[in-house]
Amino acid sequence: MIDVREYEQLVLETGAYRDIELDILGETLEVWKERPGQPYTLVEIRDGKQLAGFCLYHKAQATEYTYDIHTLIVGRDYRGKGVGTRLVELVRDEIVTRERYAIIRSETSKTKEKAIEPGFYEANGFETIGHIPDFYENENDYYIYARAATRAAEAVDDAPDGDAATDGTGSGS
Repeated sequence: MIDVREYEQLVLETGAYRDIELDILGETLEVWKERPGQPYTLVEIRDGKQLAGFCLYHKAQATEYTYDIHTLIVGRDYRGKGVGTRLVELVRDEIVTRERYAIIRSETSKTKEKAIEPGFYEANGFETIGHIPDFYENENDYYIYARAATRAAEAVDDAPDGDAATDGTGSGS
């Protein structure tokens, strides 16, 4: 039996989520608990038994190869230690096992991004595709980020002149 309280507690500790957002996340975690992978998939990183971070994502509706990050959380004690980057790598790795090519999107706020690490998305190969200043409140902007994900072996095979292509993370997975 999956206990979602551990995930909810980690989210609460960030201080980045408003009450309505916490309610929506609670409902989303319950859906995931009842039917993992339909539509939400969860990846997590643990330090022993301690939950260090997690990411909930799903295939975007009415698209062929776009996936949306619903929630990306890094515990306070794990910020700046590569947990967020590793979570994005795990999401990418899972997606490219199903798709040759995909887009990964994340809609977030400045407050939520700071709770992971300031500048996190751009540092992890995402491009800003939308920005609305003061959307949530003064100094709390709305952002939408996106990045491509490809299968590494196919990227190498498709690269011109034998040069290896990367998916923008700089990691060899």
